Amino acid sequence: METRRLGNSDLDLTVIGLGTWQFGGRWGGADDADSVAACHAALDAGVNWIDTADIYGQGRAERVVGRVVRERRDDVIVATKGGVAWEAGPGGLRIWREASGAYLRQALERSLTALGMDGVDLYQVHWPVDGVPPDDTFAELIRMRDEGLIRWIGVSNYHLDDLAAAAAAAPITSFQVGYHVMRRQVEEAELPWCRAHGVGVLAYGPLAHGLLTGRMDESTAFPENDWRAQSELFADEHFGERITVVRRLEEIAAQSGRPGGVAELAVAWVLRRPEVTAAIVGARDAAQARGAAALARTPLSVDEEAAIDAVLAGYPAASREYGHGEPPPRVSA
Repeated sequence: METRRLGNSDLDLTVIGLGTWQFGGRWGGADDADSVAACHAALDAGVNWIDTADIYGQGRAERVVGRVVRERRDDVIVATKGGVAWEAGPGGLRIWREASGAYLRQALERSLTALGMDGVDLYQVHWPVDGVPPDDTFAELIRMRDEGLIRWIGVSNYHLDDLAAAAAAAPITSFQVGYHVMRRQVEEAELPWCRAHGVGVLAYGPLAHGLLTGRMDESTAFPENDWRAQSELFADEHFGERITVVRRLEEIAAQSGRPGGVAELAVAWVLRRPEVTAAIVGARDAAQARGAAALARTPLSVDEEAAIDAVLAGYPAASREYGHGEPPPRVSA
């Protein structure tokens, strides 16, 4: 599989990385044995890095990844994220954003324990937090890097001003962001900024969280324990238009002879941007992981890109920003 250098680091990442959000259970449940099998299958298929976070199942996903890493450390680059705090109480789980340096040290130590690692290859701040100075956040990350707990520092879900402020406080290697054919807003500012500053982009959600697999239709619904049940991308009045867009994209993929169908086309579209180092694709089990690893077969052609642009222009309401069930910026009293 093709590899690309991540920003100013020494990490050569395969253009497909395995995402593990679903390992935590917020996609309608998860099975740890299947999750472990997905990791092994992805690595066997040539993927060389896994992305996770402490908030995915409150350590559950990291513990799953850790089981695999302990067997195959030389085969895998591990990226994790911190910056979402949680607390269990009588009213259920409460989560909020927290990016202070003191909290991130606690979060990283917890992550390393879950992963069974002495240091992580890439540590990313999950969300920016208003009122937390970047110097507070990143001075501690630099100290942890100097201690050998972190090799490289990244950020996730930042907007342009947040990126600039972070880069002024520390050397930023990567920017992880949601990006797919119906979510293109980062092309206007954040992607050009990353290109100008040598920051590698890790694109999550390239398949629009399952929408761009072609397995959904207008009647698709999700259980209450699946975050997509409340996301505007799947619940607003334009969902039917998005299904139509997917069907048009399926036609383009078929005309191009792409064996992976619309999913392969969607990943090639994300990887067409020079700023994008890799696309993060999730998998629930070994079969899905093998399928994900095969999505980077052929670069997007000029004709395919023009055809996709024409489809999107015909359905402008299908593209939008949307929520993932984001944590609030502050814990409520």
